[in-house]
Amino acid sequence: MVNVGLRERKRVETRQRISDRATRLFERDGFENVTLAQVAEAADVSVKTVTNYFGAKEDLFFDAEPAILDAFVDALRHRASVSATTTLRPMILDGPLLTAPCPWAGVDADMWNAMRVWAQCEFDSPTLRTRRAAILQSWLDPLAAAGGSAPWAALMVGALVLRHDLLQRGFLGGAEPTEVERRVKDVVGQALDAIERGFGHV
Repeated sequence: MVNVGLRERKRVETRQRISDRATRLFERDGFENVTLAQVAEAADVSVKTVTNYFGAKEDLFFDAEPAILDAFVDALRHRASVSATTTLRPMILDGPLLTAPCPWAGVDADMWNAMRVWAQCEFDSPTLRTRRAAILQSWLDPLAAAGGSAPWAALMVGALVLRHDLLQRGFLGGAEPTEVERRVKDVVGQALDAIERGFGHV
C-alpha cells in the first residue's frame, strides 16, 4: 500500500513538473515555437513520457482545466437546496482563478504578473485561443447533466467566456487586481443575476 502511494505521488509530481517546465517554455518562446522534444528535455523525461501524461501539446498549457470542471460538477451534484447559479457564483467571482482557494485580496504583485504572462502567452497563440474555446464548449454537456438544464448550462458557459475575456483584457491592458476584481464582479455578477432570474428553479 505504501508503494502504491509513493508511485502515485511520483506520478503526480512528474506530471506537474512536465506541465510547469512546458508552460515556462511556452511563455518564453511562444506556444507554436516549442517542440515536445524541448519540453521533454526541460523536464528531464522522454518524449514518450510527455505524451503518456498529456494527449496533446495544448493539454500541457491547460492542464488545470479538467480539475476546474470537476469542481463545478461536484459542487452542483452535492449542492444544498439552492440554485445551480447560486452554487457556482462564489467559485466564479471570489478570485481570479476559477475554483482555486485564492481570493482577490490574496493576490500579490508576483502572482499577478505570473498570471499576466500566462494570459499573454494564450492571447498570442491562435492554437491556444482555439483550444480555450473548445474546452469551454466541451463543458456544456457535463454542466447540463449536473445542473439539470441544457439552456442554463449554455448561459453559464457564456458567463465564463465573458469572465475570461474581462480577465484577459485586464491582464493585457496592465490593470491592477482591484480594478479587474471590480469589473469582473460587476459585469459577470450582472450576467449571473440574469441567469438566476431566468433559471432560479434549476
